[in-house]
Amino acid sequence: MWLLGWITLFGFGFAGMALVFFFQGQSMADLWRGHWYFPWQLLAGALTGFLGAHLSKWLIQRSFFEKEKFRYRKLINHWSWSAKGIVFISICAGVGEEMFFRAGLQPLLGLWPTAVGFVLIHGYLNPLNWRISIYGLLMVGLIGFFGFLYEEAGIVAAMTAHAVFDAVLLFWMTAGGETMGRSEGET
Repeated sequence: MWLLGWITLFGFGFAGMALVFFFQGQSMADLWRGHWYFPWQLLAGALTGFLGAHLSKWLIQRSFFEKEKFRYRKLINHWSWSAKGIVFISICAGVGEEMFFRAGLQPLLGLWPTAVGFVLIHGYLNPLNWRISIYGLLMVGLIGFFGFLYEEAGIVAAMTAHAVFDAVLLFWMTAGGETMGRSEGET
């Protein structure tokens, strides 16, 4: 898990910075500065990520989604999670993936094609599985909103939203950072 975090942070991060450097007329300083004051970007991102995660959690808890929830919980809990690990992987994904998709690709492809591509790559739009595709449609909307945050507020807002979203769902899916070797509700 730690290696995956570093690869996501640096691989996606440097690829995104290369796209900004070679194909866009924006300096790295302007990219990191954004349009909103830094604390406002953090606040907007944290609120968006938190609300988006709870909306996703609400959908995941619907009875029609039980089979997928079990499958994803099993997949996620393949690793032994700690609170520190969840925060680390969430920050790596938030920073690395948003640098690539939002700062690197979105200005070249547009907001909605980038959002759909992001969700497709994560496997949430599957014509053979209507349940996961319903979740995928929600994700397209949420990821589109992350893209809107990037355009209006700045990259820090999008990174924060992504990191908080991932952290909230991972803490929930792993029962607070403890490896799940028991069913939900057992102590």
